[in-house]
Amino acid sequence: MADKYDLIVIGAGNGGLMTACRASQLGLKVLVLERHNLPGGAATSFVRGRFEFEASLHEIPNFGTGEENNRLTQIFSELGIDVDMIRTKDAFRYVIENDNERSLDVTLPNGRDKVLRFFEEHYPGDVNAVEDLFAAAEDVARGLEYYGLTRGRPDPEILKKEHKNFMKIMPMTAAELFRELGMSNECFDLLTAYWPYVGVDIETVDATRYILLLYSYLITGAFVPKMRSHQLSTAIAERACELGCRILYETEVTKILTHAGAVKGVQTADGRIFESTAVASNAFPEIVYSKLLDDRSVVPAYERKKTNARKYGFRSVCVYLGLDAPPEELGINDYSVYISTTADSAAIYNESKTRNGKEFSLDVCCLNIEVPDCSPEGTTELVLTRSYTADAWADVTEADYVKTKRRVADEMISDLERIMGYKIREHIEEIEIATPITFARYMGSPQGTIYGYESQKWDGMAARTLSEGMEQTVPGLFFTGGHGAALSGYYPTYTYGDRTAYKIMGYVMGGGRNE
Repeated sequence: MADKYDLIVIGAGNGGLMTACRASQLGLKVLVLERHNLPGGAATSFVRGRFEFEASLHEIPNFGTGEENNRLTQIFSELGIDVDMIRTKDAFRYVIENDNERSLDVTLPNGRDKVLRFFEEHYPGDVNAVEDLFAAAEDVARGLEYYGLTRGRPDPEILKKEHKNFMKIMPMTAAELFRELGMSNECFDLLTAYWPYVGVDIETVDATRYILLLYSYLITGAFVPKMRSHQLSTAIAERACELGCRILYETEVTKILTHAGAVKGVQTADGRIFESTAVASNAFPEIVYSKLLDDRSVVPAYERKKTNARKYGFRSVCVYLGLDAPPEELGINDYSVYISTTADSAAIYNESKTRNGKEFSLDVCCLNIEVPDCSPEGTTELVLTRSYTADAWADVTEADYVKTKRRVADEMISDLERIMGYKIREHIEEIEIATPITFARYMGSPQGTIYGYESQKWDGMAARTLSEGMEQTVPGLFFTGGHGAALSGYYPTYTYGDRTAYKIMGYVMGGGRNE
């Protein structure tokens, strides 16, 4: 007889683990099936020589304690997940330089009071605009919360009277909102620094998504796990198991089984069948619809059209460097530096469709600044990231792959040394290069995307959240992860994974549609 569960989660990535953990706490019988031999997906680390590198995480917002206690802290506390988080001392350093001419070099602190004091000192004419921006983010958060409480059936009159700012902001892009608030060009440029975190330029990204992210990082601050993101994923997995969840590693799901138009279980590569009332997938919808479902005809036509209309988010190259000298000797003083050749994020976005764009952005992260003992004494770990907005590696042949990724990594190191003056090359002890092809192989994501789908005005956070209850997929099939309604990133993935568990609970307790 086949094993039977209330919920089967495909993949032990961030979203899947959170869904499994909360669903187990709610009393559901849960099984997680993971094709790799460890949990976390992108939330993991790897060892090269005497260095342990963080695979993908830079930092997470909303992890404060005490007066800074906020949503992620609350969720982890409710679930009994214990992790050691460290707050970064600044939000970021942003450098814009082109042809050896530096037009911007600013370090922005975090914390409301510090941020406002910063603007009073450096951009006094923009203080009111920044305060209005924070107020707008709070209005958006309240609007989304109200919409969630009504389960997608809000009272139009309440929306008009109590959430009119939310309704006004919802159809805007971030750039449109910034201009509406009357920001100076200098303030505008500075506050676009986080655009690589959403994977689409500031002229295109929906305002809801961007200002909530900006608010989180600037008000509550950014946090890093002391033992890297693998500490987070293992802590969630262990807690899920303590709550009764079963996790099977090295077990790949090859088919989602349906009956009478609804999900009824899964089949694994070794032929085993596990029955369930619901299935939550970390895999992208198009992978589920085209490869995993045993009956593709059960997918609603609208769901197919919506999936086909979406664009994949960033695909990235990451260069992991283990250096044989401490940060101060190398000239490194910042944890997180965003480097751009222009303040025009749309220009960088457009030129990032290929590997040869003149305009580019480069994200630099040095964990030692916040966690000095993350590498052996007298050494430095540095991660460089450059991202692409299209399938820029599709033309690379197997014969040229190693040569191409080494050339790109060499260009990234050269750009960093030239712009920031860091002494890198002569101190490289270990180097690892991950490309979109690496991420596609390890994570199974289309084209190696690490950002889910692009956050555009028609398909951003507000649009997806507001339409979520009206757009039904296959009964019993749920999605969790960076391609969900909350979009990509560690924080949205954790919170959406948690939220998905409650939806599944309602479906299961309602009897589902299984026979």
